[in-house]
Amino acid sequence: MALSALALSNYFDRKYLMKNATLHIIVDPLCGWTYGSVPLITAAENIDGLIVKVHSGGMLTGDNVKPVTPAWREFALKNDSVIAKKTGQVFGSNYTDGLLKTNDIILNSAQAITAILAAQELGISGGEMLNSIQHAYYAQGKNIMQLHVLADIALELGLNKALFETHFNALEGDATDQHIAQSRGLLHDIHGQGFPSAAFEFDTGKWKKADIAHYYGKTEQWVTYLQQSVALV
Repeated sequence: MALSALALSNYFDRKYLMKNATLHIIVDPLCGWTYGSVPLITAAENIDGLIVKVHSGGMLTGDNVKPVTPAWREFALKNDSVIAKKTGQVFGSNYTDGLLKTNDIILNSAQAITAILAAQELGISGGEMLNSIQHAYYAQGKNIMQLHVLADIALELGLNKALFETHFNALEGDATDQHIAQSRGLLHDIHGQGFPSAAFEFDTGKWKKADIAHYYGKTEQWVTYLQQSVALV
């Protein structure tokens, strides 16, 4: 059936708005709830015309880095169990019975954040690199605080390993710290409630908070919500 003139106009208006909308998502690579939201981030990146920007807030960086202790392991396992039930994400035995029992690991988000920034410079989306890093950590039990692990992940995504390491080294330190500070500023500005938090930005200058936490494990509903939220603005 042919679209009426009004329907056709509304269609193109919506397509135009979609092309001028950005979804900002603030995450942390060592946050279990961020891992639970990865299917939502991936789905958002696959919506035509919606720009997705991933920002890393550095939950476990600076003075907040943590050693893996028995107390942390107990906390993590309880939290991860809730996340798994709510989102369907897999926490593998190499993580639960391997990595979390390794007492000499210091949990630090900075290396993974730098890796995401390096991958983005080389054409990999923030969501795709985040997904791969968190899968390596939570599903496979790999130590993502190590550069060689992160470089192997980049290689699996089709990047040149040596080139990735060059970009990583250039971004490590000050550039990563600046990104974390900017991400935390954004988290404050949108009144985010931890990781992940999300908000739409429109070319009109208007912002609108996106209720990402409501859609854990509900990817199809999340896609509909994104499309409707953007189209109705």
